[in-house]
Amino acid sequence: MEITGSQKIKAPRTQVFSALLNPDVLKNCVPGCDSAEFVDFPTGRQLKLTVSPNVPGFKGPYTIFLQTGEVVPPSRVVLIAEPNSSLGSVRATCITDLAEDGDGTTLSYSANAQLDGKIAATPEIMIKGAVKMALDQFFKNFEKQVSSIRA
Repeated sequence: MEITGSQKIKAPRTQVFSALLNPDVLKNCVPGCDSAEFVDFPTGRQLKLTVSPNVPGFKGPYTIFLQTGEVVPPSRVVLIAEPNSSLGSVRATCITDLAEDGDGTTLSYSANAQLDGKIAATPEIMIKGAVKMALDQFFKNFEKQVSSIRA
């Protein structure tokens, strides 16, 4: 499953970049996010999110660990998630590119997810619809959060 898109954010690129890796900002932007914190593992630092989505059949709460792949300040962040639950597993990679755009920043993303288990049996159109709705809400929240931060 692949999802791509872009969002204009009324804030400087460096500010948007920092916000993408800020647990407090993410907690306030991810729909259904109960908590967000950094956790240290032998393999490196990861962002731990506890999320209770408002999607029928996927109530949660779920714990999701995000690790960074490629990070190129202030223009690119690659996040990798591998949440597992009784419904199956997901391996997702999201490439986020930031470009200066007049008085703000254009954030472009490309996400790819492989699904296994019961969750893979759910029709892709349903999952994609729920993910698209969550992404729309995330970006609405993210734009509001980031544009209100005073650098």
